[in-house]
Parts: sequence; C-alpha cells; structure tokens
Amino acid sequence: MPDADPLQQLIDDGRPREALALAQQMAEEGRADAPLLHRAGLCAAAQGDAGLAERFWRQALAAGPEQAATHFNLGVMLGHSGRHGEAFQHYARAAALDPGNAAAHANLALLYEQRGDPLAAEASHRTALSLDPQSLPIRFNLANWLAASPRTEQRLEARELYLDILRRDSRHFGAWNNLGTLLFETGFLSAAQTAYTAAITHHPQEGGAHLNLANLLLHRNELDTAREQFLRALDLGADSADVHRGLASCHARLGDEAQAAYHRALGYGARPLLTIPHRGANPAVPLLILASAEEGNIPWRFLIDPSHFHTTILATEYIDAEALLPPHDLLFNAIGDADRCAPALQRAARLVARSPAPCINRPEQVLLTGRATHAARLQALAGLKLPRVSLLPKSQPAAFIQSLAAAGLALPVLLRSPGYHGGQFFVRVDTLQEVEQALAQLPGNALLALEILDARGADGLFRKFRMMSIDGRLHPIHLALARHWKVHYFSSEMAQAAPYRAEEAAFLDDPAGFLGPTVMDTLARLQAAIGLDYFGMDFGLDAAGQVLLFEANATMVLQPPTDDPLWDYRRPAMESALEATRTMLRERARKRAGA
Repeated sequence: MPDADPLQQLIDDGRPREALALAQQMAEEGRADAPLLHRAGLCAAAQGDAGLAERFWRQALAAGPEQAATHFNLGVMLGHSGRHGEAFQHYARAAALDPGNAAAHANLALLYEQRGDPLAAEASHRTALSLDPQSLPIRFNLANWLAASPRTEQRLEARELYLDILRRDSRHFGAWNNLGTLLFETGFLSAAQTAYTAAITHHPQEGGAHLNLANLLLHRNELDTAREQFLRALDLGADSADVHRGLASCHARLGDEAQAAYHRALGYGARPLLTIPHRGANPAVPLLILASAEEGNIPWRFLIDPSHFHTTILATEYIDAEALLPPHDLLFNAIGDADRCAPALQRAARLVARSPAPCINRPEQVLLTGRATHAARLQALAGLKLPRVSLLPKSQPAAFIQSLAAAGLALPVLLRSPGYHGGQFFVRVDTLQEVEQALAQLPGNALLALEILDARGADGLFRKFRMMSIDGRLHPIHLALARHWKVHYFSSEMAQAAPYRAEEAAFLDDPAGFLGPTVMDTLARLQAAIGLDYFGMDFGLDAAGQVLLFEANATMVLQPPTDDPLWDYRRPAMESALEATRTMLRERARKRAGA
C-alpha cells in the first residue's frame, strides 16, 4: 500500500496548525510537490491566514505543473485583497487551463466590468452561464450586468433572468431587490414597489431594500410612508448619506426647511460627488453635472446615456468654489429652479466660468427664469399673457391684503411657496379667511402671489399644455384636461376619460396643426427670449387663442409613462424628446472633443 499523506492525515485529524508547520518544513527541504502545496494553501486559507495561503499557492505554481484550481484560488485571494489586476491574470490562466471552469469565467466577467470592457464582460458572463446553467449566482451576475445596459432588449432579458431566479428561489433577496430597481428605472412603478416589498417581506433586516422602497415612495410623493422607510433604512445600517439625502427631500417637500437643511448637511457634506459609470464599448466621455442639494434640479437621470458618458454629479453647495473640477468634456447645469436655488446657481456660474468646456443651460440664464422675473421681462411678447406676480413677505392677513393691492393684485389670487412644484403648497384664495389659512399653512417667509389666468375652454374644462424646448426645437410632452383650475397630469382625469386622451393624442401627433400657426409663432418667440438649451413651458389658451403662460423653466421632467398600454399613444412623443436631449448632450461633447 502507498504511504499515507502525512499532511492530509493531520488535516483529517483536525490538527491544521501542525499540518501547516509540516508543509512549511517540507517546502523548505524541497520535499513538497505542487498538489501538497495546493492543499496547504487551502488549509491556510481555512485558518484565515491569507498571506500564508498565497505563499503556498505561489510555491505550488512554481513547483509545477500548473493547476487551474491553484490559479483560481490565488485569484480569489488576490481579489479579496484588492489586487484585481493580478487576480485577473490568474483567473484568465485558470480558464485557459480548464475552459470548463464556470467560476473562473464568472469572476473574469466581473473584472472585465471593472476594466470597462463591456463586450468581454458580457461574453464571459454568458460563457459562465452556458457552462453552469443551474448556478443562481452566475445567472444573477448576468442579470445585473444586463440590467445596467442602456439597451432595451438587454434590460428585458435581465428582467426575465431575475424572474427565472425567483421561480427557482422565491426568497432570493438580490433578485427581488435588483428587479425592483430595474422596474423603477424603466417606469414600472407599481411592479417595482411589489418587488421591493417582497424583498423586505423575505428579508426585513436588509436596510438597502427599505432605502430603495423609500426612494420609490419619495418619487411617487408618498412622503409620510417614504420618511418611515428612510428612517427604518437608517436604523438597519443602509448607506447613511443616501438616507439623509432622501430625508432632506421628504422634509423639503413637507415644508420643514429646518429638518431638510439638517439632513442635507449630513447627506451631501460628507459626499458632495456621485458618479454613474460608463457602460459602452467605445471610450467614455466625461460629463460633469452641476446640481443643487435642494429640490430644484432638472430630473436628469433619464436624459443621460451611460453607453456614452462617465458622469460625475456635483452638489454645488458642498464643494469649494475654488476646488479643482473633475475631468469633463461637457458641463450640464441641472439646477433649474431660480426661485429656490439662486445661491446654488450663483455658485454654479462661478464654476462654469472656470471651465473651457461647453455648458448646457448656463446658470446665469437659468437665474432669469424665476416666476416674478418672467412676469417682468416677457410681458412685451405679442400673443403672450403672463400672470402679474409679486413676491410678498408673510404678514397679518389684513396687512397682506394691503400688500396685494400695492402690487396691483386683488382677491381672488393664487398663492404659492417659492420653489415647490407639482401643485405643492399652491392654493387659490378668494376670501380673507382663506388668506389667513394660507398664511398659516404655506411654508416659507414669503409667498408668490399670482394673478389668475382663465384657461377654461368653451366646454368648461381647464387645459394645460406642456412643450419642451430642446436644443432649439419644440417637442410636445402632454396635454392635461381637468374640471379644476389646478391642472397636473398625475392628478387629472386623463386615465378615466377616453375623450381627453383622444384630444391629447391629437396634440402629440401634430402640435402645429392642433395649436395653429399663431400660437406656434408665439411659442417660438418665447423660446428665443428664454434662451436655454433645455426647458419646458406649461401654458393654456384663452378664448381668443392667446397663450397663457403658467410657467417656463428647466425643472420639468421627461419621464416615460408607466407600462399601462393605456399610455402607448404618449410614448413616441416622449421618446422623441428624450432622444433629442441625449443627442444634444452627445453632440455638444463631440464638438468639445474635436475642438
């Protein structure tokens, strides 16, 4: 019978320290072959001695012949210690020695992702899955890779992979959580909420799932439940900066500016920069987005093509105005609310002045788009009517009425807190009692008072049109009809009224034909007067066909409609506007690169 392997005997007897001492002695005496050194490395790794394991495996490779398993284990060890370049070489050698090693291909795929090589990453992910089609981790890795793709067909494949994982393991946390994120990012909000809720149901202690659900609820403006989820996420150890940013938004929208400022400092003070990595086959173009830590930004996530840009987002209030800017070929000023974010826009203007790169939506131009500023500078445009607007300090009701009169306004008027959108903190007051209620309930130290513009049609319905101006061209976005003066698409009756949707479809299909040449000429002159690269106009029409401008600014959202087939008629116009924006960004950056 062959002699027993003394090293293996010590390992089997539960004496790993003696086994490792024996292995080191045999290696020093030249009596250890590659298989023995490989097993010694496994023993050292099991004991948590990474340095000794690495030494044994390197000795095993030097002793030869090379073993794929040794290269693979050494790659794992090096990867865990952050030496990804060396790990890559050993995984590649393991795959070359053993082409059927699915784990080696899977780990190579993750490192190809880090290297920014999307074609090799996808090929390695797919090779790994073909070699081990039953592996849920390998299937999950491929799904994650595809979910981050800008290509619709790859995102659809990712969704099917997540669902397949959940058919195999209904409690799989990563599949539920990442499926929720994919659905959220592609506009399937109800389905995303279901997925996040399932992740929390099966894994209630996962703070990241609570954070994701909180962000979705914040997006849907369900502020109280969003705040509860953010606080739960914080208790469970989720990324505190992300949680505090979410809480800042919640409190800002609830009108609690003191709490909003507290959480903004915690959320952005420690991390004023965020990045969105490049995911394309061609070299990345560096894009720098200037943003405000407040709630006055262009909703930009749907506008950025990750297959083209490596994106850095900078919170201007929390960066040194003289600090070196991250590398960039293009600046995109995403600060859009001149009423709320004037200090941030002023800081952004100083940052832009220091950069030779082109800038979309220059901050000094955005500063001219406040409601009161518009009312003063655009009144002379023929065919356009703006409400008389005045920013008035809060006071006692009777004194406030006197301030209205001094500004040329009288009841009824509209009152709103500056810097809020979506109908928040925006009321009509007809009586002194209603003025008193508004002064008590609306946040801030001053209120915008606006003249009421009558946008009712002959049928008694209020109509609000939205057009976006993108790189000098007008794009129809929506037409909302309602029986109430405060017309917002999400709260209107569009979903319930087929005739309303038919009218909107006619507008989206042919806005010039629907509105007529006189209105289109007025909008074109308004577009030129505002002079931004990207902004939106909300307007109505009076009985004479005159344009009633409710607001014009850069904060208006371009977000695809939900997955409900009811909204299929809206998709072409939205996709056209989104693609026009993405094209503008690419072309501006290309001009800079070719300069």
